[in-house]
Amino acid sequence: MKPLFEQLIARFKGNRPERKRKIFVIPKWENRLETNEPIRIAIFLFFIFFCIVLGLFATGHVTYSLVFLSLILTSCTAMVLNLSLPKIFYSNSKLLLVFAVIAINLLIAKSVYVWSIHQPGLESRAIYFYVSTAVAPLLVTALINVHAGVIVVVLSSVFISLLVNPSIPLLASNLLSGIVGVYFIQRICQRRDILKAGIAVGLTSLVCAVGFGIINGGDTDVLIQQAFLSIGIGLFTAVLVNTLLPVLEEIFQLNTDFTWLELSDLNHPLLRRLATEAPGTYHHSLMVANIAEAAANAIGENGSLCRVMAYFHDIGKVVNPQYFVENQGADNPHTRLTPSMSALIIISHIKDGVDLALEHHLRRPIIDAIQQHHGTSLVYYFYRKALQNIEDCKMGVKLLNMGEEDIPELDESRFRYPGPKPQTKEIGILMLADSIESASRCLEKPSLKDIEQLVEDIVSQKLQDHQLDECPLSMKEITEIKHSFIFSLKTILHTRIHYPKGPKNVEKSTGSDSESSERSALALAKAKEGMEIGTGFNA
Repeated sequence: MKPLFEQLIARFKGNRPERKRKIFVIPKWENRLETNEPIRIAIFLFFIFFCIVLGLFATGHVTYSLVFLSLILTSCTAMVLNLSLPKIFYSNSKLLLVFAVIAINLLIAKSVYVWSIHQPGLESRAIYFYVSTAVAPLLVTALINVHAGVIVVVLSSVFISLLVNPSIPLLASNLLSGIVGVYFIQRICQRRDILKAGIAVGLTSLVCAVGFGIINGGDTDVLIQQAFLSIGIGLFTAVLVNTLLPVLEEIFQLNTDFTWLELSDLNHPLLRRLATEAPGTYHHSLMVANIAEAAANAIGENGSLCRVMAYFHDIGKVVNPQYFVENQGADNPHTRLTPSMSALIIISHIKDGVDLALEHHLRRPIIDAIQQHHGTSLVYYFYRKALQNIEDCKMGVKLLNMGEEDIPELDESRFRYPGPKPQTKEIGILMLADSIESASRCLEKPSLKDIEQLVEDIVSQKLQDHQLDECPLSMKEITEIKHSFIFSLKTILHTRIHYPKGPKNVEKSTGSDSESSERSALALAKAKEGMEIGTGFNA
């Protein structure tokens, strides 16, 4: 059996003899499918064919005008997406999603239209209020973003008003109800939020139906009929969106706030294991989650995503929990190891975390957070310890009159995390929150000034080490994040009133101002030392 050191070296280099280590890499064929231009052209051609088939319900045969109209509409859609949403235009999966939900909307609208014109008693002037036109905008907003949802509102409204039932009131009603739906669903945290958006769509359709009915001199019975049908449209929209959303999430591997809400359940098997085998790391992860979520919300980013990433970012520590300071008792196994060995064990929790995340099929942003939340930071505590050992070797060489070639060389890269550096704002926030929460554990009776100094030192250290160079955070956002960190730490590290039991305790609890100043200075010094240990034991 190989010695422990050789096994760890093999693990660090990615060639463990026992098993092949998993590496999270997107398959090349998937990248080719995502950006392949012929596939993109095929998507547009298929949608043109769909529009032509949809038009056959009205004409019964293919006409040149129908083909020309479908071609013009699809071409305009392509140009709008290319100009306003290039990330969607050049992503075949998202482009397919947009056209798929628009096609679903058109199919529903056309089906209801064809059915209702054959029903006695349904006046044609009210027919355009009997279709659910906000399905596509609501789905795109929930699955992609608000900007894409607004664009789809315009596109789907134009398609329905031209291919289903040409009408200006239809276009106005679709635009207004779609925009209202996007507004109400832009931030969804619970399933009931979809119902609220559906009701808002229904009420908007009701206002449009009654308004156009009164303008056109409609009968009271028709107005009442339109009102009830409009409310029904809203409820049907909510039910349909709620049904299709999880299906489309899985098919297109997209993440919504519902995805993060489900993964934030602390009963997840990995989190239960973390709480049992590494309780200190588990508590640290909860604290980081609170701090990171507040900071993300402060700059308008996805706080739910930050919370979930923080829950799982240190999951790899369950493999060797005793080597991390938050899980240690009286015994510290690092005292029996060389600095390079200790750094190797500390760094290995990144790869162990990726292995566990892949095994439990966690989402890609979580795996990215596990890989990137340390960037290429230096495990400074053990690196400094190794430097001290080198200095001791030099002193010994001088005393023994030996040659300097006998002094071992120190490779700094062996004390750095493999990276990559944070690529998103959320992971950048997570990196800062992780380091700050770890270092704050060393503060004793911290004052507001101590907390501010701690946050400033850690953020400056990360910037000087170029760990945020690949992260799109601006300096203004970093300033807001620091303010959020300070507020969060101030509330977490608050002091409590000391209740003396007797006169002796009162005397002991009172001290001079100089003693208080000494305690503050000592706490800040320990916090700075904790920053170094935080990148080592508690990294």
